[in-house]
Amino acid sequence: SRTNCQPARGAGQSFAMMLRRVSLRCNVGRGLGGLRRGSATTGRFAARQEATQNLRQLGGAFRSSGHVAAQLLARSASEAGSHSALLRNSAKAVLFGASGAGIVWLAWRQPAEIDPDDVELPLVPEPGAFVHPYEEWSWYRRAWFAVKRSAFLAIVFAPLACVSAVMLAFPGSASWREYWLDTMLVCTQRAGAAFQKFGQWLSMRPDMFPPDVIEVLSKLRSEAPTHSLEVSQRTLREELGLEIHELFDEFQEEPVASGSVGQVYRGLLRPEFALDGPGGKLRDVAVKIRHPGVADSAFMDLSILWKVVDLSQKFLHMTMPFDRGEFDEVIQAQMDFTREAHNLQKFARNFKGERSIRFPKVSPTYTTQQVLIETWAEGQVISHILEDFDNVKKASGEALSTSTAEAISAVLEKKRALQSKLSRVLYDMNMKMMVRDNFVHGDLHGGNILYCESHNHVTVLDAGIATSLDPPTVAPFGHFLHALCSGHVDNIVAYLHEFNESKLTLDIAGFKEDIQGITDKFIHSMPANACMNAADMFGEVMFSMQRHGMQLKGDVASTLFTISISEGLIRQLDPTFDVAKNAIPYIVTHMPDVLSR
Repeated sequence: SRTNCQPARGAGQSFAMMLRRVSLRCNVGRGLGGLRRGSATTGRFAARQEATQNLRQLGGAFRSSGHVAAQLLARSASEAGSHSALLRNSAKAVLFGASGAGIVWLAWRQPAEIDPDDVELPLVPEPGAFVHPYEEWSWYRRAWFAVKRSAFLAIVFAPLACVSAVMLAFPGSASWREYWLDTMLVCTQRAGAAFQKFGQWLSMRPDMFPPDVIEVLSKLRSEAPTHSLEVSQRTLREELGLEIHELFDEFQEEPVASGSVGQVYRGLLRPEFALDGPGGKLRDVAVKIRHPGVADSAFMDLSILWKVVDLSQKFLHMTMPFDRGEFDEVIQAQMDFTREAHNLQKFARNFKGERSIRFPKVSPTYTTQQVLIETWAEGQVISHILEDFDNVKKASGEALSTSTAEAISAVLEKKRALQSKLSRVLYDMNMKMMVRDNFVHGDLHGGNILYCESHNHVTVLDAGIATSLDPPTVAPFGHFLHALCSGHVDNIVAYLHEFNESKLTLDIAGFKEDIQGITDKFIHSMPANACMNAADMFGEVMFSMQRHGMQLKGDVASTLFTISISEGLIRQLDPTFDVAKNAIPYIVTHMPDVLSR
């Protein structure tokens, strides 16, 4: 009867209202999620459009099913026909109502949208051994290139030699010293990739040079000379077969940074060329393009650079008692951007799940020897963070009002806390690379690391240089590190002897006496709260090895060199951080057999 059908009609309308409320809530949540994530890649306008479209489509489906269910129930209540008509219409109402509920269930059960940082891209194949073009030249072409390159470098460094001579005559002149520093920077920038890279490494050793020299050399991390936009356009066309306007919706014509090997632009890929496929999210990218001629000059420059190191051992207080051929291969491999892309993906796999450490994503589709397109990383370069704080510190030395002084004091306190946190994050990363993964970033200076304060993570860039130990050397190297950090002279001598490739007979007693003196100086005689300078200790060990005619294995030498570079960064961030003492827990955790010997 009409009276008996009245509750059914009310229940149908209530169910329809419930469906509409659920659909609205579900769609608004998903719409805002799309807007929030979309703004990071495709821009606010596109994300808002996508969210609105999703809201209309799914919400429309919910509302349609709810309305149909309510209408059918109402119709069944008003009909005066047979009992079978009531049953038929009631069944239809239940069917459409269930459809609406099913849509709700599917919407809520639908997998969450994948975070762009979790998108997996196809692997970049590991490139073969790097073959430098120089190797394929005829002898007379090599000879002619050597003459031209030597003449060019002589002209480049002639101003620095002249100013250095004047500096010897007027050692106390502040104006001449400033001019000498500027000349050193300009000459090094003009000299090419090998000299710039060497300057970057030296800038990470504040314990080796005066602060003004470190400050000037640090500019080599991001202020290397740039090449023209026309050169970049030609390289992209030759390597990828596309013009800039065909590949990108947006492309900043001024490079955002320039390094020793290449320079970087920011761009927005067209939707069909997204790194994760047509219509994908990975469109905001950094475009790295190799400088012209950098590969040719780097081959010969390394030989010249080693001679400079040999001639300036007393001034630089460093030596290289190892097979330089293998070390050169590691440095030269960074000229091939496919190597860097492969390294970035390997690092990302090794640190998967560790949200505080990130690496740019790359695709083999947009990776060649001269071009590398990778996801854009937000954040501030760590070296710039240090510079900003240093400027505040300089201002604190001036006569200031009480309120200004308190503000500066607060900033300096923030500086100490941030640098302490970053030093521990980067040290944790570096030790895991070394003792857990046996795959170490070989160029960890402050210009290659970004810190994103809003998301509290660091992004590591420029992975063209990476070092690994030969598998049989991994365990002995772990024992060697433990002995070095603990000051166990007998074990240090034993493992260095194992890593020695020289054919000369080693004076074990004399070498042990040298190592004993070094450990006494850097470990046993140190005050209780003092931090050991690991890089200085490595340097003294290297000098002792050279005096005794020893030659380290190339992979061991490369790894020790990367330790020195990363320790320089840690000491810049937090001079009180003891890298040797903090290394022991990592060695014990990831190499548990170390203490058994």
